[in-house]
Amino acid sequence: MPSVAFYTLGCKVNFYDTEAIWQLFKKEGYEQVDFEQTADVYLINTCTVTNTGDKKSRQVIRRAVRRNPEAIIAVTGCYAQTSPAEIMDIPGVDLVIGNQDRDKILPFVNEIREKREPINAVRNIMKNRVFEEMDVPDFADRTRAFLKIQDGCNNFCTFCIIPWSRGLSRSRDPKSIVTQAHQLVEAGYKEIVLTGIHTGGYGDDLENYRLSDLLWDLDKVDGLERIRISSIEASQIDEKMLDVLNRSSKMCRHLHIPLQAGDDTVLKRMRRKYTAEEFYHKMQLIRQAMPDVGITTDIIVGFPGETDEMFRNGYELMKAINFSEMHVFPYSQRNGTPASRMVDQVDEEIKHARVRELISLSEQMQLAYAEKFVGQVLDVIPEGTSKGTHGPGKMHGFSDNYLQLVFEGSEDLQGQLCRVKLTKAGINECEGQLVRVLDGAADAAV
Repeated sequence: MPSVAFYTLGCKVNFYDTEAIWQLFKKEGYEQVDFEQTADVYLINTCTVTNTGDKKSRQVIRRAVRRNPEAIIAVTGCYAQTSPAEIMDIPGVDLVIGNQDRDKILPFVNEIREKREPINAVRNIMKNRVFEEMDVPDFADRTRAFLKIQDGCNNFCTFCIIPWSRGLSRSRDPKSIVTQAHQLVEAGYKEIVLTGIHTGGYGDDLENYRLSDLLWDLDKVDGLERIRISSIEASQIDEKMLDVLNRSSKMCRHLHIPLQAGDDTVLKRMRRKYTAEEFYHKMQLIRQAMPDVGITTDIIVGFPGETDEMFRNGYELMKAINFSEMHVFPYSQRNGTPASRMVDQVDEEIKHARVRELISLSEQMQLAYAEKFVGQVLDVIPEGTSKGTHGPGKMHGFSDNYLQLVFEGSEDLQGQLCRVKLTKAGINECEGQLVRVLDGAADAAV
């Protein structure tokens, strides 16, 4: 039986794509082995979001070549899409394929096996207007299923290389999404996370069908308890979307909405599509539509030209919005992007001091958000036994509003919908007490 080993760098979408590629190999009778073992085929799914992503991708490719010089080394993903020549130059690489045509990977592998001639199969992704259908019927994490509904991005923010590696926004056919949602529910999943490169841009290329329409169609899927959106832009939350948040019982009370910066000058230089005031106003509307919603965000600190005053403006805005958590990154120069050529780069030490300040703010807001729910009963789908200092017999899982709860319970609760009372708030995890297990639709109205 031929064997294949995978290594995935980067984002959740890459992990989804690797799972989908594994399905292709599985159908051909391959077995999957650990990347550190000897395999007949190594497939590396690369990332290019930062210069470090490129470097790490190259290191992993070389590692595979050393592990088994006889193996076929195939490279896909974002770095493969943007810099195929750089990868072809690494001795031992047999196949470079970008973020499209991945259904042709096995025919290419078979061709290489016969001829042993390297193939560069990367095409211009900017010409691609069709979503690549790749199903994933099962996941290692048994509680949440990821469902990729979109690829690519039309935004061209000045710090970001991704449109060049993923192409323009392309939406998956709604019927195909709903069909797969039914399959995932039949496989035992109660929560589906809708994912994509620019998930909220779903429908930009469809006739009169938006993300809000898709959410109503998924709302009708029997047995599906929770729908989560991996990330959405403030500008994509319109009246129709607010209505879904307000009326759908399946939408999780958690949204991840990237702010990136809280000052108008910086936002403009980043080429973001909103002002600080507009963003703040949109968050108020979301909270009216869905009270108690947890809003998490991404922040880039030390973007070129960011002065102390601009940073302060941002700090005050973040405090006023009161996020439930912030993912804070120091700005890093990405070759090939407009921002990397801007002259007024911010000193590294200033960046790191600002990052520390925002992480501290994030932790205060995280704790304050969790404290609001002390004594309340939340719906939790346990993901597994708790790691760490809690001792045996503890389970952990996320509530619909994305608080991580640790509580006493047995392993057979995994993947079930549980009611858990939050007893003690914490920054990254809270303690809770199991009230009862819900069995399916009969309890949904309780």
